[in-house]
Amino acid sequence: MTAGTMTGKCRRECPRLDRQASLMVTRLQYPMTNLEAKPAVTKNLAENGLCFTTEELYEPGTILQLAVELRGWQHYLNNIIAILDAGSASKPLTAIAEVVWAQHFEDEGTYDIGVRFKDIYEDDLRAFKKYLEKLFKNP
Repeated sequence: MTAGTMTGKCRRECPRLDRQASLMVTRLQYPMTNLEAKPAVTKNLAENGLCFTTEELYEPGTILQLAVELRGWQHYLNNIIAILDAGSASKPLTAIAEVVWAQHFEDEGTYDIGVRFKDIYEDDLRAFKKYLEKLFKNP
């Protein structure tokens, strides 16, 4: 798994795409006995991270595991197993991410959380980048 060179130089250079998608968020902590995934919804996506809305506060520096339900990103996977395996056609994009910022919306009781990808499978990252490129061309 790797986040490659995208994380350092891409901070605000990477274009963001407004896109709502369901995701499950798990706070990674030690001991790893109470790992409970919480639902959230993405607000925007970039090749180096994303922003999501949730009812849970995640402080900057918190490490999260994300499982994002992005319809169609799997079509950009280049391995034969992904093409032949029906389960791969619906698998979520998974990544380890670090919380960079959090903003509270008191009137709605929600938080916007901005995260930067820290660890993601190389093939998944390539497919995700191709998915984003396609969406930028045809929003």
